[in-house]
Amino acid sequence: MNRRVWSSVFLLMALIVLSLPYLSFTGAVISEIPNGQSIISIISLVFFIASVFLFLSRKSLDAIIIPTGGGKFDPKIGMWSQDKERTERAINEKDTLKDNGYFLISGYKGEGFEGMRKGQTYRIYKYLRDNGFFPKDIRVEGKSHDTEQNILYTLKKMKEMEERGGRTDPLDIGISTYPDHFKRFKDFYEEAIKKGLIEKDDFRLHEIPMIETDEEKRYENALPRKLLHSYQLRTMGRYKKKGGGIKYNLGTDKFIEFIRNIEKIIRGKRV
Repeated sequence: MNRRVWSSVFLLMALIVLSLPYLSFTGAVISEIPNGQSIISIISLVFFIASVFLFLSRKSLDAIIIPTGGGKFDPKIGMWSQDKERTERAINEKDTLKDNGYFLISGYKGEGFEGMRKGQTYRIYKYLRDNGFFPKDIRVEGKSHDTEQNILYTLKKMKEMEERGGRTDPLDIGISTYPDHFKRFKDFYEEAIKKGLIEKDDFRLHEIPMIETDEEKRYENALPRKLLHSYQLRTMGRYKKKGGGIKYNLGTDKFIEFIRNIEKIIRGKRV
């Protein structure tokens, strides 16, 4: 259940507990308990505080990142399964967004009009629009090709947007994906801080977890994936500007391309 449901449940429990002394079938029992009314009041107060806490904690995120993925392609809706699942999970957490919060789609947007219309970022954007969200609720980071760039380019874009608006306090960011993928996000984030690409106090990452499939677990545990992840962590400094901050890296790393080709051969399909 999400925070809204739990908040409602705890509030209902508080009201039920408060009403117990006035229910005829419980009055006699309660009267026999020393300080019974005080116990009931304490229990009710606990439920009420839990309800208020969950209600107030709902609007805690400045943005929810939806990274593009793979999985199985559904030609009926023109989306990869991971894109759809991550978007639906993000939508389910819409109540955690602050009043000016937004969804941020992260992934390569494609080239040209037709390329963009067929791209994953546009499909996610359209899915959000079809579910009642307005353009003001959505941002797009359209340059990244992998998880490393997802985290770097997205945080770069968010920082620039917020600074233009005059904001300097930390941003609370949710990431909608499965647990092992989120771990890679955190690895890149922490390494980016160590290498001085981003400031430690600029962001706080929050997991919006999905159920992780066996196929996704195998993908994360595969040797090529682990080698690539380790290599990208070690070479992350190539994204650093001379004066500090993150630069867009347009070059092609041959080792990364080599490992990705091995992955494709082993798997025979995209994830």
